[in-house]
Amino acid sequence: MVSAIMKRRSIRKFTEEKVSADSAMRIVEAGAAAPSAMNRRPVRFILLDKEAMARFAEKVAQKEPFIEGQWAIAVCADRRGYDQEGAWLEDCSAAMENILIAATEMELGSLWYGVYARPAKEPQVREALKVPKGVEVCGIAVIGHAAEEKEPHRGVDSSILHIGCWKE
Repeated sequence: MVSAIMKRRSIRKFTEEKVSADSAMRIVEAGAAAPSAMNRRPVRFILLDKEAMARFAEKVAQKEPFIEGQWAIAVCADRRGYDQEGAWLEDCSAAMENILIAATEMELGSLWYGVYARPAKEPQVREALKVPKGVEVCGIAVIGHAAEEKEPHRGVDSSILHIGCWKE
């Protein structure tokens, strides 16, 4: 699994090669297996196939890379009746990371298309996906066969690692 984590990169160009519905559901299953604060499980998913992605792209009126993928998975949190302030975002982030790593493990490319707290995107995305009030959209994972290659991550840059305490 560490190998998949190191190979995971943001892919913005995808081929037209199909990704099966079974593969997409397996990736959603990985997202659903993510940890959740106090096991409250507010995370919800909206799965979009290629056709739904095209309709979505028309509504958000942005030429974004997600329209090239084969599947998109909106990772959302149903906050209605949820009293763990902030934990929903952590839960969604864990689910999103599981999705991205699962896609990489399945030799697919992926991209985390950020939505939450982005005023230029969030209202359009909410409307296009018909997300009700009280439900937040953390982001959208775009999945497909990569049409670009990127080097895997390697090691830890010493400038980002502090041992024992923060050191300037």
